[in-house]
Amino acid sequence: MFVKEVQLFKGIPSHIMDEIVKLIVEEEFPGGHVFHKRGDYAESMYILEEGVVEIVVEGKERVSIPLDQPGYVFGWSALVEPYRYTATVKCVKDSKVIKLDGDRLMRLFEQHSAEGLTIMKRLAGVMASRLDTIYQRVSSF
Repeated sequence: MFVKEVQLFKGIPSHIMDEIVKLIVEEEFPGGHVFHKRGDYAESMYILEEGVVEIVVEGKERVSIPLDQPGYVFGWSALVEPYRYTATVKCVKDSKVIKLDGDRLMRLFEQHSAEGLTIMKRLAGVMASRLDTIYQRVSSF
């Protein structure tokens, strides 16, 4: 299954991946669909399978980050307090995603703490990379 190839989960033992796979809901959305808006309660994390989504951060300047590669993660706020999305995410064109319930995934990480820590460290890397992209774009205005 595609999720086993996502960088976030690479190298995670198969018996734990089998449990993660059970949490997956595959969904398809049309272009223009809004997954969530900044400030919404964060319930789900998503992994892009195909299509293009856009992360939009509004402030003094508008910063947009297109995600167009399979395996890109968004909605990570579902795993991090205060469980509020930090950006608006919408489909630029028809897209297929993997949806994971944040609460259920965190309970799984608690049961398998070493692997959960590995995944959360990788997720922190995703977050740092996105912040760096935003900082670069804001500083260029």
